[in-house]
Amino acid sequence: MNRKISQAGVDLIKSFEGCRLTAYKPVPTEEFYTIGWGHYGKDITKGMTITQAKADSMLVTDLAKYEAYVNDPAYVPVTAQLNQNQFDTLTSFCYNCGPGNLRTLCKGRTIAQIAQSITKYDKSSGTVLAGLVRRRKAELDLFNKTVIAQEAPKEDETLELTKYQWTTLSTQVKALLDAGTINDSTWLDKIDKKTLTTSELAWLSFIVSKK
Repeated sequence: MNRKISQAGVDLIKSFEGCRLTAYKPVPTEEFYTIGWGHYGKDITKGMTITQAKADSMLVTDLAKYEAYVNDPAYVPVTAQLNQNQFDTLTSFCYNCGPGNLRTLCKGRTIAQIAQSITKYDKSSGTVLAGLVRRRKAELDLFNKTVIAQEAPKEDETLELTKYQWTTLSTQVKALLDAGTINDSTWLDKIDKKTLTTSELAWLSFIVSKK
């Protein structure tokens, strides 16, 4: 199963992106507008407004896209060697700098060499920005933070997930139901009540990977 960003990574991204419900341009020369938790693209137009729920939903969708880049050996050759904090860091980096810079950062480098290079990405149009300096420092701190080993869950133990992870699961299951890949809506009930077990999650992950 492809890995997902943890709550620590989500909190880091949120702390730097902030959330704005009206479209804006952080830099006047930007081609497109930004909205929500840093969502940027041609789908955002001048004067556009969204609800907080929509902003949160867009974040879940956007994170899944950037997680996919970090999970892809074509972008991160050492992806299989990353611990959770390192995976979270590179997802935050990709969210902010894009997949092209992620590939450049990681290509031909070991994990230690990636850590040495993260803070170099602190400029916009050749100018060092204080906000980017702070973000790269926070990302490097997370990248180097030791992951505390946890006991593996028992096969049918009820899952203890973060709010973001439950939301992601709910979004994916709704998509499977809408597509007709599955037709049992009780999956959503289990997610809403947080009674999903590890074996059930494994089955859902298999279905998601095959859709």
